[in-house]
Amino acid sequence: MTPRLLRCFVTASLGVVALAAISPVEARSWSAIDALRTRLSREGVRVVQRDCPQRGLQGLYHPRSDTLVVCRSHRSAAQVWDTLAHEATHRMQQCAGGAITKRDQHQAMVVALNRSHPAEIASLRAYPRVEQLAELEARYTAKLPPDQVLHLFDRYCGGQTRL
Repeated sequence: MTPRLLRCFVTASLGVVALAAISPVEARSWSAIDALRTRLSREGVRVVQRDCPQRGLQGLYHPRSDTLVVCRSHRSAAQVWDTLAHEATHRMQQCAGGAITKRDQHQAMVVALNRSHPAEIASLRAYPRVEQLAELEARYTAKLPPDQVLHLFDRYCGGQTRL
């Protein structure tokens, strides 16, 4: 079987994100969505669903208000998961003060996404160059299994609730 997507494993002893090859992951469940939403809420993120007027917009994370929006355009749990995990990655980046991956992993992430989800890579070109790494990480992380996303969220944002 040919690997189609790289999966991220957090190596606790090294405190770094390492890459390993796997095949595409299965559709996401509502219970995984609830688990991530609960984690976000516990750390002070306001998670809302609303109509979004901008065509093609699936969601957004607004750091100043610590609000994550999931647009009502989704048709399945897998689509909701993808948006929630993508936007949660932007929150992780906020918690980390920047990138959540190492520079030497970026090309492998591009290759993996280009093989399994080429539209994700094509859409990166619409962003200013300074935002492309953040978007690459978000698109890549959204394709990881729920347990990996939850683990990454806990690693970068766990216990950082503001008083």
